[in-house]
Amino acid sequence: MDDREFLARARLDTEVLETWIAAGWLLVGPESGERQFTELDLARAELIHDLKGDIGVNDEGIGVILDLLDKLHGVRRTLDLILSAIRAEPDDVRGRLVVSAEAVMRHRQIGPAGPRSADADQAWDDNR
Repeated sequence: MDDREFLARARLDTEVLETWIAAGWLLVGPESGERQFTELDLARAELIHDLKGDIGVNDEGIGVILDLLDKLHGVRRTLDLILSAIRAEPDDVRGRLVVSAEAVMRHRQIGPAGPRSADADQAWDDNR
């Protein structure tokens, strides 16, 4: 979508849009000489509206939140690639990876309880 459509759908004026782009909150690149926005850009603008208005986050906080969300999405993309690579492996390799992952999760107690204490980690290492 072009600037005009994006401004209308995102409920923004041109000055605010330019401020958000300058702050790095919206990342748009020119395509064939004209800026184009995606549905993802629109969702991001709606999130910024919610953070600023409904939740009352200041500009610095919005930058931090958006950076963390971008990193989280990057980790998810990387994990998807790793899982795709694992799925492409033969059954015996996948089986060994599952066993190894389960051992690590037991050791680190990954889950709702969070990681174990340093004493528990040391005891586990001593018994290996």
